[in-house]
Amino acid sequence: MNSFWNGKRRFVALLMFLAGVFVALEVPPVIPFIQLPGEKFPEGFDIPFTGIRWTNTMVGSVIVWVVLLLFVVYVSRRRPKDGNEAPPGGFYYLFEVLFEGLMGFVGGIAGGRHFRVIFNMFMTIFLVVLMANWMELVPGVDTIGFIHPHVKEKYDAEKDEYKLVTTDGYEIYQGFLGISYVNGQCNWISPADEAAADEAALASADAARLAAMDEQAVKAAYARYQAAHNGHGDEHAAETTAEADEASAAYDEVLAARVAEKQARADRGCHTGVATAPWQDGYEPYDKTKAKGISLHPDPSSEEAKLVPWVVLPFVRVPSTDLNMTLTIALISFVMIQYIGFKALGIGYLTKFFNFGTLFKSPLGGIDVAVGLLELIGDFAKILSFSFRLLGNIFAGSILLFVMSFLIPILPWPFFILEFFVGVIQALVFALLTAIFMNLATISHHHDDDHDHDEAH
Repeated sequence: MNSFWNGKRRFVALLMFLAGVFVALEVPPVIPFIQLPGEKFPEGFDIPFTGIRWTNTMVGSVIVWVVLLLFVVYVSRRRPKDGNEAPPGGFYYLFEVLFEGLMGFVGGIAGGRHFRVIFNMFMTIFLVVLMANWMELVPGVDTIGFIHPHVKEKYDAEKDEYKLVTTDGYEIYQGFLGISYVNGQCNWISPADEAAADEAALASADAARLAAMDEQAVKAAYARYQAAHNGHGDEHAAETTAEADEASAAYDEVLAARVAEKQARADRGCHTGVATAPWQDGYEPYDKTKAKGISLHPDPSSEEAKLVPWVVLPFVRVPSTDLNMTLTIALISFVMIQYIGFKALGIGYLTKFFNFGTLFKSPLGGIDVAVGLLELIGDFAKILSFSFRLLGNIFAGSILLFVMSFLIPILPWPFFILEFFVGVIQALVFALLTAIFMNLATISHHHDDDHDHDEAH
């Protein structure tokens, strides 16, 4: 350990830490727009010869397979040519130890003549899911991508036409080398929403003034009562006079809070939601009829960009956060379970699900039929269980990293370490359950009965 941190490595680690602190303090963190399906790339980014648009989760899957291919090439080249050659050290030695450990672990669960098929499937699923899960720990995944205007077309049934509407998003600014950045400190606010917030502030101020006036009326009535019964009228009258301006103060306080909110946005460099309020000098009413039309594809560097909200459409997203990927692996696992069942038991494998042999021979024959049908339903339920378990855990982990990196951008490392182990556990669970179910598919329900019958002979 000491030798590892000797020399230049310490300075490299320190430099990386300081660079991380600088970026965390200077670059406003942005929570990406979160949605379950993979985001489609803009027009022009189609898969060659298909007309199908690339998605960022599809790109992530391609990267996973490329990395695994390079990994296979690395392992095949580093692998000893014969038993007399000592294995090389470093990463290959670590992988060989893990590989042999997993082989022994799976062999204790699914040993036998079908072990090689089961283990190959186990290891393939484990590596694919592990690489996909760990992608959420790579810097730039889910955070670097296209600056995308969050505008969509909505059909207006009354006018029989489509119109452009804005949704939630952020403001953008031009940074180094003309690159556009999403400003995570300034959520975009439309003029209509800002005008509605100003009107709501005026209504709240009026309500505060009326509440203060009601309170004053109660105090005045109490003062008159005290004057009539205790002779302290002059004292309470003075108190009532001193509180005469409370209603006006309550009104001004609410409006001052609204102005302070606008000023705080202006201090952060925001350009929306900072217009002059109706109760301030220089106010110009918002006229919807004169409002500029928004564009579906505005230029990020133009003034038109201020009229729409923006989000980051990542180049790469974690494949495990897309149901397409998890469901595909679940279907492959399901097909392999049925394949090895037929390979081991032949057509007799179907008696696990359609066991009518004892229906008319035994009083319990109906139970065998019901159990078989339940097992058939359970086999199909494995598809949902596999796909949604992996999807839910990794998708929730990605959101956790987004939020914690936003709240504590300098020290989110404990959560990255947590997701590192969550990725391993989820990959291991998915692969291990596949191996267990494949092994169970090779075992006949009548195995014990046949064994007892052979012993009797």
